[in-house]
Amino acid sequence: MKYKSIKEKNYNLQLINVDNFRSCHLALIFRTNFDSKKAVIFSLLSDILTDASLDYPSSKYVTRFCEENYILNFYGTFTTTGRLMHTCIIMDYVDPKYIDEKDYLDNIYKFLFGMLKKPLVKNKIFDEKLFSLAKKRLIEDLNSYEDDNNFRAINKALKLFAPSTPTSFHLIDMVSYLESLTSKDIYDFYLELITEHVDIFVTGALDEEKVKKLISKYYPFKSDKKMDKTELIYHPNRLFPLKKVEKSKFKQSTIVMIFNVNNLNMFEREFVMPYYLNILNSNDLNSKLYRYLRGGSGLCYNVTTFPIDRSNILIVKTTIQVGKEKKAIRLIKKAIREMINKVSNEEFVRAYYAYESSLKGMVDSIGAINRLYMNMYYSNFSTYKEKLENFKKVRISDVNLLASKIRLNTTYVLKGDISERNKD
Repeated sequence: MKYKSIKEKNYNLQLINVDNFRSCHLALIFRTNFDSKKAVIFSLLSDILTDASLDYPSSKYVTRFCEENYILNFYGTFTTTGRLMHTCIIMDYVDPKYIDEKDYLDNIYKFLFGMLKKPLVKNKIFDEKLFSLAKKRLIEDLNSYEDDNNFRAINKALKLFAPSTPTSFHLIDMVSYLESLTSKDIYDFYLELITEHVDIFVTGALDEEKVKKLISKYYPFKSDKKMDKTELIYHPNRLFPLKKVEKSKFKQSTIVMIFNVNNLNMFEREFVMPYYLNILNSNDLNSKLYRYLRGGSGLCYNVTTFPIDRSNILIVKTTIQVGKEKKAIRLIKKAIREMINKVSNEEFVRAYYAYESSLKGMVDSIGAINRLYMNMYYSNFSTYKEKLENFKKVRISDVNLLASKIRLNTTYVLKGDISERNKD
């Protein structure tokens, strides 16, 4: 793998040259500071701008172009990432060396940037049908979360942990605002979006000069905005952790515990944390949480542990029988405490081999490789070669030290309704 980072006047270009795939991946990312109303509109725009344009006035024309160009994969996404927002335009295409058509690469790059440059707009108003379909899709997607006890518990826990912050934000909080929007409301936001800071990642077996020239030729916007790449949010520890219990209509209780993970150095963040997570909660019964919550007590079938790295927090979630909440919380705390001074050689060796195996997954697809380099660019993570060396340097004492920096901040229980359970 070869990597080049090129600063152009209106965008930053990242070229990742890897030759063992038959496809290439392009991700164009508009980056801006978090804003809840812009999050809704930029999410809509990521859909609208990839669904139709003046040149391709409905989704069927876009689909036809993609099919005629060897099943081109073209779509938009929106994410909040730490203190920033990413509005992404993605294009996956066949490596041109497998295509006989001379102008193939030129045509698909022209298509991508033309879709962004010439949206389906008349008199500064987006096409009503296009807008309404995108709005309907987003509302239906958000409404689908309503009956998901896991989502509701995590969402409520994050609101308790850090209200009115990007960490606790979800688009579902803005459904009323979304419903109030009309097609007339979003054109000015489109003009703002296309002048935001832009990073373009292109991954595959690249003719680098050709890719560079085509993007320079067709990139349609001007922006001199330059952003600090740091996405991290820091939340202060609490001297006395919060705890809240709320009743629900569900048959089981869901527990969400949020821990601060502050003051980690880069070695701990990148290399020690994967060991910590595997020992605490891997996908087998040998991890501490599984032994205590499932194997030893039969309290649950599953327990999930995941860090939100950009927010410096760790979340532990499990769903258990009504009435067993206090016992489960006590056992989770026990497992967390044991990470400070009771990590065995056997646990550590299992984590080592699990980490070694996961490293292979970082280069087994073109999308994974793109994420690898995005983490390098945005979070100063190591190269793949450095990862292969540095993960071996971790010791049990490093895991213990990291564990000592983890502090419980918030416990939220979405308590099940025992009368619902008894109906079975």
